[in-house]
Amino acid sequence: MAKAFEGTADVTVVSEADLGGYSALAEMGTRHVVLDGLSSRLSLRHMWRGWWGFLRFLRQSRADLTWIHPRFPSLMGRAALALRLWRPAGATAFTIHGLPYGKGHKPHASFLSLMLEKALLRTCPPINLIFLSQDMADRARIRLGARNLARHNVHVLPNCSDLGTLPAFTRPADPTLVMTGRAGRQKNYAAAIGLMNHLPDDTALILCGTGTDTAAFQREIRAQLADDVASRVFCTGPVRDVRPLLRAADAYLLTSRYEGTPIGTLEAFEAGLPIVLADFEGARALVDRHPMGLVIDTAEPETAGLRIADFLRRARMSDPALRQDIRRVWEREWSPEVFGDRARNLLHRMLAG
Repeated sequence: MAKAFEGTADVTVVSEADLGGYSALAEMGTRHVVLDGLSSRLSLRHMWRGWWGFLRFLRQSRADLTWIHPRFPSLMGRAALALRLWRPAGATAFTIHGLPYGKGHKPHASFLSLMLEKALLRTCPPINLIFLSQDMADRARIRLGARNLARHNVHVLPNCSDLGTLPAFTRPADPTLVMTGRAGRQKNYAAAIGLMNHLPDDTALILCGTGTDTAAFQREIRAQLADDVASRVFCTGPVRDVRPLLRAADAYLLTSRYEGTPIGTLEAFEAGLPIVLADFEGARALVDRHPMGLVIDTAEPETAGLRIADFLRRARMSDPALRQDIRRVWEREWSPEVFGDRARNLLHRMLAG
């Protein structure tokens, strides 16, 4: 975002401590304010520290536009507006990364989240709400109510991925799937692992992300798979550079229960990979744009396994031009250049009121 606005706006980025993701800010001359407690963590002490630190910053700010991007600060900012603890001098905008209610969420948490979102819409002064896809905005309008959203300015700003220069594609010796993302309930790695019981015995699965290399995760794999099947599941843990893994796989797999616009899937588009997605809300909108995509029902692993096996066979027989066709969709929809143009246009609209 800061890169998109370079030369257009004077940007200040507020975040938790830099673990490497914000190193480019100094090169751009962007001001960076570090506050503790902004990440999503189930700790009352952590959330309380984040709430007061962030609220102090917001009250002191005289920005023409305050654009709150991460999930937890977005909730804190809207709560502060609703309670009139923050009365900003300029416009406010909040990115909605995903709907915290509906399919895939735990029923009680989904109900409470929906009630909270409706209450915030009714009590906040008019704000800018930015969804990552039109599909997401449409689903929010249905569930939250068109009347509740009518008081606010609703925008769509699709996300982007930026892997940079890609290594050469090397076809793996055996059919290979790759899946990326943090281990946890959302990504539903258990479903991905379970699929291996229903795939041909030459199929490999690479699991890449924080938590996939832990002892607890390895025990979960061994509990679900026989030793010979488990030997074809490779857990890398977090990696600094995912490009070699994406360019050495036949297809990208994502078995999530729910998503917003998954960055890993956009990176698969960028890398020219066919995609296999669980039927989470928004999955079909992604597959409909893809030259070679598949939606599976993870509740029917045997059927899903047969469909994936056939899909991988066709992917491995496909013309090399398919990868360029996939990348062209990414260039049109989710490239940094397209994102930058859209973000700057949206910035001007929000500042104009």
